[in-house]
Amino acid sequence: MTEVSNPKLSACLDRLEQVVNHVSRRLHSKMDQQLVEGLTASQFGVLMCILRRERVSVSEVAGNLGVSLSAITALVDRLCRAGYVQRRRDENDRRVVWLELTPRGREVVHSCLNTRRRVMEKYLGQLPEEDLEQLLRIYEKLLSILERDEPGAAGERRGQPGSVEQQGPAGAGASGGDGCALGKRQSDS
Repeated sequence: MTEVSNPKLSACLDRLEQVVNHVSRRLHSKMDQQLVEGLTASQFGVLMCILRRERVSVSEVAGNLGVSLSAITALVDRLCRAGYVQRRRDENDRRVVWLELTPRGREVVHSCLNTRRRVMEKYLGQLPEEDLEQLLRIYEKLLSILERDEPGAAGERRGQPGSVEQQGPAGAGASGGDGCALGKRQSDS
């Protein structure tokens, strides 16, 4: 661990890291328990990526989730067999294969999102409204700092799905786990 020159700041950062990790793990565990039986958190992440982008290629999903093409292909194969996702060839370029949610896939995602929202409300709803607003402001500031630090991020993501303007305090992106918060919709390119 790198030492920070200010001991008070160092102690605060150590405690913050512990608390954020514990809260994140526990909330995600509670939310993952609410997924449709047989659906993994990774599969839910793929479904969320497709939902947010309406249609997406396998390589785009892999890039957004930061995993290999072979890992995404295996996840997508299982989602197709379950009837949640369909592959569709591009009408103009038959080499391109789009992933789209089936009606059943949309139903499952929305059901999971509603259940996950109830979990968030159960725990975050116990905080005073002003604490929630402050928490949101802090996370928005931190996200803005992180986005500025990314190569080529000079405001190009502002207003896009998953950006600070697009998420509420308990939205899927705010709760983490979807992995596809950033990026343009295909219809925007």
